[in-house]
Amino acid sequence: MYKKLILALVLAMFFLGVTCSGVWADTGVIFPEIQNHWAARQIKSVCAQGIMHGTGNGLFVPDRAITRAELAVCLYHTFKLDTGDKQFTKAPSFEDYYDVKPGKWYSDAVLMCAVNDIFTVDGRSFKPDEPVTRIEAAQAIEKCFTAKKIPVVTIMLWPTYKDLSDDETTKVVFVSNTGIMKGFNGYFRPHEKMTRAEVACALERTVSIIKQYNY
Repeated sequence: MYKKLILALVLAMFFLGVTCSGVWADTGVIFPEIQNHWAARQIKSVCAQGIMHGTGNGLFVPDRAITRAELAVCLYHTFKLDTGDKQFTKAPSFEDYYDVKPGKWYSDAVLMCAVNDIFTVDGRSFKPDEPVTRIEAAQAIEKCFTAKKIPVVTIMLWPTYKDLSDDETTKVVFVSNTGIMKGFNGYFRPHEKMTRAEVACALERTVSIIKQYNY
């Protein structure tokens, strides 16, 4: 009887671990829903590094558009954003936003992004729940490299995407030449919402580049 009770407790703890973390402890498989997804490997990689997390209930939801709050947290972890050697007459604070309050899961990340001028902000509204477009993500990633002073050396080729103006092209040169983000069939799709799976791929490449420079 005691053996059965112990076995039941072990099984309960095992399944509880799966539910809470989204990870199959015995195989290392993350989020069963993504196993046949085209970005499964990249999603597993960034999740294992603590850069991205699930959305709750053991789900990752790879094809949902990523929000500004989610991307802020991802970039915060990827680049270990901090104040660095910056000096301010008035440092950014939560008072600068009416829609970001202390204590939220994304609050500290948003504040560090503000310190490093990563996102374009309209007045005092960060819009944490608003989806991020591909060109916005491209700009945010480049700004993180600049903020952390990571001296990436690339062959600065001018990408030729059919759906970008000259001004828009300048905003994607960095991510295109580093391979962090690419277009498809000659199109960058700048104003399409960027999915969580696409962000996972971009951030995995980003981490690889950062490691090359020992950051």
